[in-house]
Order: sequence, then C-alpha cells, then structure tokens
Amino acid sequence: MSTLFCATGLHKSFGGVRAVRDISFEIPDGAVFAIIGPNGAGKSTLLNLMSGVYQPDAGGLAFNGTDLSGLPAHRRVRLGIARTFQKIRLFKQLSVLDNVIAGFHIHHDIPAWQYLVHGAAFRRDHARCLASRRDTVAGSLSYGEQRLLEFARALATKPRLLLIDEPAAGLNASEVDSLLDRILTMRRKGVTVVVVEHNMELVMNVADRVMVMDYGQHLFEGVPADVQKNAAVVSAYLGGELM
Repeated sequence: MSTLFCATGLHKSFGGVRAVRDISFEIPDGAVFAIIGPNGAGKSTLLNLMSGVYQPDAGGLAFNGTDLSGLPAHRRVRLGIARTFQKIRLFKQLSVLDNVIAGFHIHHDIPAWQYLVHGAAFRRDHARCLASRRDTVAGSLSYGEQRLLEFARALATKPRLLLIDEPAAGLNASEVDSLLDRILTMRRKGVTVVVVEHNMELVMNVADRVMVMDYGQHLFEGVPADVQKNAAVVSAYLGGELM
C-alpha cells in the first residue's frame, strides 16, 4: 500500500508549552489511521498542523508527494485534504443544503456574488446536493445531526484525505454505530481517514493502524490489537480506558 501522507520530525510550541515534539509517521493510501492519547497529548494540535491551521516550528509534511511547507489550510483543501473539528463549526443560521454547498463550491465555477442573488448556476448546484432535510436551518438540528452535517460539508470538498477530530463526542450509542458505518463507507469509496478519538471501542473497530501520543510525543504505533497489549500505552491510559 502506497503512502499518501507523511510527517517528519514535527515540532510545535506555544510559548513554553511543547505541544508536539519530534513526531514522524506515514499514512497508507486508503487506510483508517487513528491518533489516540490522553487529554493534552497534542492530538488536536497535530491535526491542525496536518490541515494547515498551524505551521510547524520544525519538520516537514507531504501529501501525495507534494510538499505542504507554508501552504495554508484553504490551499490544502484544494489538494484534497479536508477536516472536521472537535467543536462543531457550522453556519448555524444557514440551511443544511447551504452548509454543504459551502464545501462543494471549490469544485464549480460559481462566482461569490451568486451566493447572494441565487443565480441559475447556484440553483443547479443546489439540485445536485438534495437531502431530506435540505431546507432545515442547521442551528435547529440535534447535536448528532449537526455532527453529521459537518461530515457532509467536509465530504462535499471531495477529499482524498479526511481528518476527523473527536467525531463521537456527544453522540449516543446509536449515533456512534452510524458514525462507524459512515467511516467504513468512506474508506470503501477510497477516502483515507485520520481520526482523533477517545472512544476506544470505535477506534478498535474502525482503525487499520493506531498511533498513540503522550505529552506531545510519539509513544507507540501499530495495529489495534498490538496497541491494546502495549504496556506503555496501557500505563498512559491508567489501564481502564483500553480494556
């Protein structure tokens, strides 16, 4: 399996806090790659480095052979990298469909002004994004539905790599099962997925490989079964969370 994304010697500090310290890894094309670790381990910071929200203090990133040095987040989206956030970031005053269109627009020729006047090209793009609740205001959806809408908006950019930050947070058991199915469906459709998650049952059921972080550093990497048996990982989680 070829490598789609690689990181080499990443470092990121905020004042005197070293959030990411000398992290290196490779993500195979078509895999589900999970990043886990205790609170404060640096997982979300790492996703921000991968997506371009932050630039590293040192080290390198490459996606599909392209050097990402200095590239901002919007340029990485056009290359095929999309992400969701730990705290849902929707246009809550807009409809479900308009939120999806916000992601889809990078793949069509609609000028920005047509978003305001709803020109003919804009209406055609609406027709391509039909959903059962397309006219519902996003802010009125349940938490779980808002989380799924954020997925839909990210997928509308047609990513090759999707970065997901704690997708199961706040979801009930049924919604977590639905999330598991969606991630597996994405993988079957050729999307490589990176997921940061505290729900170990979800991680162990969906991930091909798991990287464990602790205090900003790489602690362990392997298949889920090996992660569960590793003494250093179990110690970092104080045992219970991985059982």
